[in-house]
Amino acid sequence: MRIARLAALLTFLLAVSARADKPTFEAVKTSTVTSKVKSVDQKTRMVTLANDEGEVTFKADERIKNLKQLKPGDIVTATMRESLRARVLAPGEAPVASEGTTASTAPAGQKPAAYATKEAYVVATIAAIDKPNMIITLKDPSGNAFPVKAKDKKNVDKLAVGDNIEIHAVKAVAVEVTSPKK
Repeated sequence: MRIARLAALLTFLLAVSARADKPTFEAVKTSTVTSKVKSVDQKTRMVTLANDEGEVTFKADERIKNLKQLKPGDIVTATMRESLRARVLAPGEAPVASEGTTASTAPAGQKPAAYATKEAYVVATIAAIDKPNMIITLKDPSGNAFPVKAKDKKNVDKLAVGDNIEIHAVKAVAVEVTSPKK
């Protein structure tokens, strides 16, 4: 995940202060969409889903190994969870940056289901602080700068140029197909 995207999400970074000495931030957003399978063409792999907001038709990817178990009337539930945590590292605390993904699918013969997660730990350094305008400029390890608008002047006053900000972002998507309840 790019620091630019994370920096944009950090607009609220300075809105919450959990420790008296340095501000921290944590947010979680979960969205769920449920649709009913309207039609499935096993030969062309075309699937039509419908809910109160309308219909969508798409070609099921070849990686969907259990498409034969998908039937009209089945319920498809997709849930996306995004979380973001940021904190100022203590002086001398070693920054850790990493990125990874995980994925799993339903066993062969069961209704289609999948889960995937992308996770990133990124460390940015405060390169500049514009206190009158409450703009914090973060720099990634490559030297790219990203200005972030702070929300609370008290938290801006607690930051210093050179502070390292550890950002932990997670995006998870789960898709499950179930038979309609009778």
